[in-house]
Amino acid sequence: MKMFNWDEKYSVEIVSIDSEHQVLFELINKLYEAMSQGKARDVISGIIEELYEYTKTHFRREEFYFKSISYTESEEHKAQHDAFVEKINHYRQLIKQGDTSFSVEVLTFLRDWLITHIQGTDKKYVPYFKKYGIR
Repeated sequence: MKMFNWDEKYSVEIVSIDSEHQVLFELINKLYEAMSQGKARDVISGIIEELYEYTKTHFRREEFYFKSISYTESEEHKAQHDAFVEKINHYRQLIKQGDTSFSVEVLTFLRDWLITHIQGTDKKYVPYFKKYGIR
């Protein structure tokens, strides 16, 4: 069971970035499926760690592109990335302290942040990327 499916409305028309966004969707769906089966406590630590590592890789790619084209909104965009990583790190710390009772909160945060970030913030760079041939 999936919480939400990839749809073209989420596409930024950059193949590598769309592929990475799709992986993020799958991680969120993995958590949702575990929650639906009452197994969130069993998988949340692994999913949070995977999200933490994967988003850092994904953000580095976007930020590399920003730097290569001198994207004017890169600082604001990077600040959103940093805030996301900080929030995920907060969840990691809670897990290390033995608290795994926040799976619904995590799921809601991830879904809302990803959709808002892609459709709002990420879509802003599409014309710039296209102008510089980033596909």
